[in-house]
Amino acid sequence: MTAKFWEREGLRHITPAGKDNPEGWDVRSFLRELARGSVIEIGCGYGRLCTAFDPEDYIGTDINPAAVAKAMEIHPEHRFEMFNGQSADTALLYTVALHISDDDLPGFIAGINADRVIVAEIMGREWRRPGNPPVFNRDPEGYIEAFAGFECKEIHAKPYEHYKGTDITFLAFER
Repeated sequence: MTAKFWEREGLRHITPAGKDNPEGWDVRSFLRELARGSVIEIGCGYGRLCTAFDPEDYIGTDINPAAVAKAMEIHPEHRFEMFNGQSADTALLYTVALHISDDDLPGFIAGINADRVIVAEIMGREWRRPGNPPVFNRDPEGYIEAFAGFECKEIHAKPYEHYKGTDITFLAFER
């Protein structure tokens, strides 16, 4: 997805059906367990996950200026910026990588400045679709292959209530 798309759409596509916990459970404590050290959330939206992390150890980034402005308004104790390759110990990609095309994914991954990367999303190519926005869901194996130079250390599947009978998968990679 291009920055122009997200700038034009504002916050419209940030959370499914406008729910703060589409998972049906509070994902923040699980994210705290997966993260190591400082965290950069790439594609933070309006910052709904920032409270999982201490403000001094977190930076939320996005390519959508409306999302960054809203996150700053809602969570003034946390830091939010436009994404420009900032670094941290852990990079969090929470339902973000599925919006990056197969052709653009290698360049995106190359721009991640972290030794640990957490990818979390509904996985499976059957979820792919064109549309507004298009989605490029992948299987865990597709991410493991795409993250060359990283090793997949953990795989977890947890229920995702918004899509009944579906799981959200968490992959934790390390350099």
